Order: sequence, then C-alpha cells, then structure tokens
Amino acid sequence: MHHEETATVQKPRYGTIQDDERLSAEEMDERRRQNIAYEYLCHLEEAKRWMEACLEEDLPATTELEEGLRNGVYLGKLANFFAPKMVSEKRIYDRDQARYKSKGLHFRHTDNTVQWLRAMESVGLPKIFYPETTDVYDRKNMPKVVYCIHALSLYLYKLGIAPQIQDLLGKVAFTEEEISNMRSELEKYGIQMPTFSKIGGILANELSVDEAALHAAVIAINDAIDRGQASGTMGALNNPNAILRNIQEALAQDYQDRLSHVKAHKQDQSTGKSSSIATEERDVYEELLTQQEIQGCIDFVNIQTAIRQVNEALSTQDTAALLASLRLEALALLGVQESNSHWYLEHFTTYCQHKSKDGGRAVMVDKEEIQRVVTSCNDFAEAEKRKLEAVAAINTAIRLGNALDTAEELTNPEAQLPIVYPTAANLYQAELFSLQLQSGRSGLSHEELSVAVEMLSAVAVLNEVLDTKDPQAVIEQLTDSPLGFTNMDQDNLN
Repeated sequence: MHHEETATVQKPRYGTIQDDERLSAEEMDERRRQNIAYEYLCHLEEAKRWMEACLEEDLPATTELEEGLRNGVYLGKLANFFAPKMVSEKRIYDRDQARYKSKGLHFRHTDNTVQWLRAMESVGLPKIFYPETTDVYDRKNMPKVVYCIHALSLYLYKLGIAPQIQDLLGKVAFTEEEISNMRSELEKYGIQMPTFSKIGGILANELSVDEAALHAAVIAINDAIDRGQASGTMGALNNPNAILRNIQEALAQDYQDRLSHVKAHKQDQSTGKSSSIATEERDVYEELLTQQEIQGCIDFVNIQTAIRQVNEALSTQDTAALLASLRLEALALLGVQESNSHWYLEHFTTYCQHKSKDGGRAVMVDKEEIQRVVTSCNDFAEAEKRKLEAVAAINTAIRLGNALDTAEELTNPEAQLPIVYPTAANLYQAELFSLQLQSGRSGLSHEELSVAVEMLSAVAVLNEVLDTKDPQAVIEQLTDSPLGFTNMDQDNLN
C-alpha cells in the first residue's frame, strides 16, 4: 500500500494521551500502544524511502519491509552503495532474489547482512547502533535494524555520501488494521522500541572528536612520512587523535612505503592544479594525505599482507596456516569454517595448478579469488556432507529389505548416483543386499554404490529390451552400456 503525504487523507487520530481527559487508564494505555506502532510504521516508511533514494529501486511496501529485509539483499545493495570497494555487487548473495522467491531463506543469505555490518564498520559508524545478524535473519529485533538504518543515514549524510532521511512522523497515514497488526507483532516479540529521536545526540557523543586535534595528528603523520623513518611514522599513526584502525607494528616499513608512494602521487597530481591558484586559496590537503587516505593505505597494506600469507600457506601446503590466514580480519572473508580446512587446501591447490597451466608460471591468488574459492569449497563440502548422509540412508534401507524404500533412497539427488529405474526396485534390493553382505562392513561406500547402480541400471534396461524381442536393440544395449560385452554374434540372439 502506498501512503500519501496529504492533509486530505483520513488517518487515525494519534496525539498525546492528554487529548481526552475522559479516557480511562486502559484506554490511555491502548492509545499509547497504538501510538508506538504508528510511529514505528512512520520510521519504517522513512527508512524505505531513504533506501530507495540510495539504491534507485523500489522496496517492498512499508508493512512488508521487515520481511523484505530478512534475506539481507537490500542491505547488501546498500553496503555496495556507500562502501563499493568493501562490498561489490557480485558479492551479494542471491542479488536478484530468485533463490529467495522460489525456496525462501537460505543460511547464505546471512552473508549479506554480515557484509552490511562490515561495510558500516569500514566507514566508521559507531557499533552501538549495530543489530545482530539474527535480528535480521530470524526477525528477532527488526526495530533495532531500522534504528541502525536511521543512524547510518544521518552518519552518511554528514559525510556527504547519502541524501538526508525524511521526517514523516504525522505526515503519512496507515489504516487501523495496519497499525493494529504492527502493534501485535511488536508485542509478540516483546521488543523495547529504540528512541529514534536520540540518534543524533548519541552519534555526536560517540564521534565527539576535537577537529583541531585530528587535523594536527594528520599533519604530524604527513611530516613523519616525509622524514622517511618507519618508526617515526608508526608513532604518528598510533596517535589516538588520528582515529586510525587496524595498525600492525610489524608492518611499519610497509606502511611507510605505501604512504610515501600515495603521497608522492597526490603531490604530482596537484602540481598542475595549484599553479593557477593563489597560495592563500589553496587547500592544505591538496598535497597532504587526509585521514581517510591514510586509513586507506593502512587497509591496503593489511590486505596485501594477508593475501601474501594465504599464498605462503598454499606454497608450503600448511593446512593450519592456511586456515589462520583465511581468518585474518583484513581479508573480511565470508563463511570460513574450520571443519572445511582440509578442503580449502585441496581446492586452492587445484585452483592454482589450473591457473598456472593457463599462465605457464607460478601464480598467486587475489582477494576476490580467495573469496570465490572459499565459497565454492563450502558449497562442495556441504554437498559432500549431504552425499554421505544419503549413502547412509541408502545402506539402512538396503539392510531393512524394503525394495521400494531402497529405490526411493537411491533416487535422492543428493546421493549423486547414476540414473535409477524405480521399476527395477527388486533387482536393486536383491543385488545391493548381496553386495552389502559380501563387503563385511557396515555399508557400501559411495564409489561401490555408483559402480553397482550403473551396472544394475544397465541390466534393468536390458531386461526391458529383451521383452521387445529386438535383436539389434539387445546387441546395442549389451555393447554400448556399462555391460560392455564384445564380439557379439547376432545369430545367437535368434
């Protein structure tokens, strides 16, 4: 439903509790609860319109927005809007929401929310506003999520990155049913409504920075870079007034080298511009690095160092070192799981071997490649886990002796077996049961099942072909199928 901002719209009356002195205590409480629901719907509408302005696309209706945010796709797109280097479009899972629309939420949808949280951290929004991942995915505290979006909007507006969010309180109308439904939802979860009006004050307190002190700290860093001593530059970087993050003492020389390179490049670019501008009109930061540029250099060095550690672990085939490097904060990788560590080493090694064949020399992987391999490896590991579960279910069905159940388990796609013909259920049951007994183990392996099923399916087809009494078809099945007979004499089939 579209909610118009117009005085002619007939909307419920929401004012102060004192508007009617004849109200009973119960009625006053009722009005207060309705007021809370209405105000929250207004804040939802504000968040919706602001995100639409940033993303340049329509979002779900206000009353459906909470549900629409759960898969994190819109949050991921928002992260791409204000931190494109941190979150690229291709890193947003299910970006077109095709998977969500056909099958609902998937655990990988949480990756989108995690990327949104990391993007907010990268631009410096105070963590006091952040919701938990479960607040979004499990809808445990959607008001906290909307509250965070409001805080983010104000913060990005102050940074000049995003438009200002609108104040729509009392300017949009919702039906009594919509307000009552929202009130029921809020009461069902027992959520304490955040105070949206205090966002500005909290943000100011969290970011209370002495601008003069910050400027002085940045100037000192620039001076230290020019002196060329890594230890001196490191001391300047560690000044709390510079508000820099993720500084590693061991990388002092790398920071010095990167900062010197970027600053020299900036000075070269500014040379032509400044010649036509009066000295008193020049911006000091035309040639000096800003706080954001200095942080960018630190982040660049940290990422390159982490990538180097990943490649070194691959070179030495060290599983533990590879897992540790994949978990480094600088890479901000999604979905790294300790249980898949041996798969990571195997998949990365195979990937690098293929890449070196294409290029003809030893190769290194970059950050985007690392994330792709981790994601594909996790998908593979999940498929392997489900395959083993399917194999266990097949072996159980074989032992229990019900041919129809065995055939049904064999056709489970997650078992990753050759084609199975349900009409030959008794054949599969009898032969696989015999193989199971012969193996002397608790069950048949996936490889054993694959070979046996392929052969038995060929026999099942042969039986059907024999019923047709077509000699040519019989010969083709005997020679072309996994049965693999040779030197067939057609005369013997008549």
